[in-house]
Amino acid sequence: MQSDITQKNLIRKYINQDCSPEELEDMKKLMLLPGTQQLFDEVLAESWTGLVQEKDIDQPILNERLKDFYQRLETEEGSALRKTNSEQTVIRKIKRRNYLQYAAVLALFIFSFATYSLLKFKKTPVQGLAVLRQVVNANGQRSTVTLPDNSEVFLGAGSKLVFPDKFAAGSREVKLEGEAFFQVTKNPKRPFIIHTGNVQTRVLGTSFKIEAFKNRPITVAVATGKVRVDEYTGHLVKSLAILTPGQQVTCLMGNAIISKTVIDNVKAWKDGRLVFNKRTLQDITAELERWYDVKIIYKNKAKAEEELSVVLQASVPLRKIMEVLSATGHFHYKINEKNITIN
Repeated sequence: MQSDITQKNLIRKYINQDCSPEELEDMKKLMLLPGTQQLFDEVLAESWTGLVQEKDIDQPILNERLKDFYQRLETEEGSALRKTNSEQTVIRKIKRRNYLQYAAVLALFIFSFATYSLLKFKKTPVQGLAVLRQVVNANGQRSTVTLPDNSEVFLGAGSKLVFPDKFAAGSREVKLEGEAFFQVTKNPKRPFIIHTGNVQTRVLGTSFKIEAFKNRPITVAVATGKVRVDEYTGHLVKSLAILTPGQQVTCLMGNAIISKTVIDNVKAWKDGRLVFNKRTLQDITAELERWYDVKIIYKNKAKAEEELSVVLQASVPLRKIMEVLSATGHFHYKINEKNITIN
C-alpha cells in the first residue's frame, strides 16, 4: 500500500499535470480510497504546490490553472462515463462528487494567494469560499474602510478597493484601483498584499500610500515599516524596490525610480493635505478634479504643462483652493458650477 508521502507526491503531480498514464490510473484508484480528501487538503495547504512555483508564479496564471483543473476533471469524467457500464457509472458518479470537493479546496487555496484572480473567473459558488466585498468611491467622495484584520484603508476619491470578508490563513490580499493610505495591522505570519495591475506591494505591518490610477505610473510611498514592491509579467517576477520610511518608488513600464519623500506628507494625505513638488499644473488639477468632482479646462494648453510646487488643503471649499493655486501658478480662472476654466 502506498505511503502518505507517495500519495501526496502523486497528488502534486496530478495537479501540476505531470502524471504518466500509469500514474493517472493510480490517481483514479486513489480517488476511491477513504482519507484521500484529507491528503488533498494537506497538499494544498503546504507552501509548495504545483500551483505555486518556487519563483512565485504570477497571479493571473493561477486563474488559468484553476480553470484547467476543472476542465481536466470534466474531461476525464466524460471519457470515463462513455467507456464504462452502468455499474461503473454509479461508481464514477460517486467519484465525481469527490473530485468536485477537491476542486473546491483548490479554489479556496488559490483564493488565499490571489484574491483578484478569482474576480475574473466565474464558477459555481463553493460553500466556505470567502465573499468578495467592494468599496467604490466616486469623484468627490472619500471613505475609511476597516478590513477583517482591523487594518484601516483611507480610500481616495475615484478609487475602488476589493477585499474578502475573511482573509485566508496564509495571507491577506486586496485589490486597489486608484489611491489609498493603508495602516496595516502587524502579523508576521500573514503578509498583506495589495494588487495594483501587474504590480504587487507586500508588507507585514506598516503604513504607506499607493497611487495606482489606470494609464498612470504607480507610486508607493512609505510612512512606517518596510514595503516590498514587485512586478509580475507572465511567468517572470521582477523586484522593483524594498522601501523603508521616507522612501517612495514610481513604477512605469517595468522601470522603477526610487526617491525620498517626507513622511509627514505621506501621512497627512489621508487628512486632505495635498503636497505637490515640481508637478505639472495638469497633474495637480487632475487630482483636484477627483477630490472635488469638477471638470477643469485649459484655454492655454501650454499652461497645463508648467511645473510648480504647492501645498493645498483639500478639506476647504474649492474656491479657496483655486485662489491659492492661481496665486502660485500665476493664472486667472472662472468657476461655473462644476466647470472651471483656466486662462
